[in-house]
Order: sequence, then structure tokens, then C-alpha cells
Amino acid sequence: MPPEPAKSLWNELAPEVFAESHDPILTAMRGAMVIVRLNDIDAHDELMGYEILAGRLIRANREEGFVLQMAGTKAGETLNLPLVPGAFKLIPPGRYGLSDDTIVTDPDFQVAFDIYRPNN
Repeated sequence: MPPEPAKSLWNELAPEVFAESHDPILTAMRGAMVIVRLNDIDAHDELMGYEILAGRLIRANREEGFVLQMAGTKAGETLNLPLVPGAFKLIPPGRYGLSDDTIVTDPDFQVAFDIYRPNN
């Protein structure tokens, strides 16, 4: 029997926005420092809060998505983000504060994703 394919972390509702791991954009982005904003959204589409994080892109593939090696107080941890290169925007050079008060200097990209929470 052939091996089972790796299980994806993402429910691909719009698979056309997901990149393949050999995409040249992903290769060019490897090593980039990324500022990440994770918005916490409730079941009524209201913003409950957000967290601003940063990490260096260490790998990208369809199974794991973008994998960031975290900076600041989360150093040593990794964060998986959806493999959607179009969500990443170039960011001007400067000093950027994270939610944990860490300052990141001259990151390469910024990205934001919404995390929807079900009704309790």
C-alpha cells in the first residue's frame, strides 16, 4: 500500500490561494522576519482582541503552512500560518513593538489572520 499523504493543518476552503512548496515566492521569503497580527473574532464577527507576534520564516509547505521560528518571549517556539503568500505585505523599515513589549527592528513582511471562535 502507498503511504498516506501528510495531513494538512488547514481546511482549504479556497485551495487556489494556497501555494505549492516549490513556488519561487516561498523560496525568496525563506529567512524573512515577519510581524504577525492574530485577530480573535467571536461568533458575531466582533473583534475580541489581538496579539502581535514576530518570527523568522524557516520553512513553508502545504502540510505545515508557513512555519515561523518565533522571536521575543516566544523564542524557541514555532508558529504555523496558512500558506497564503498574498496575505504577506512588505513593511517599511523601523522599530515595531510586539504584544510582549519586545521590539523588532526592520522586519521584512507583515501579515494578519483572523481566528474565529465558536459560540460558547
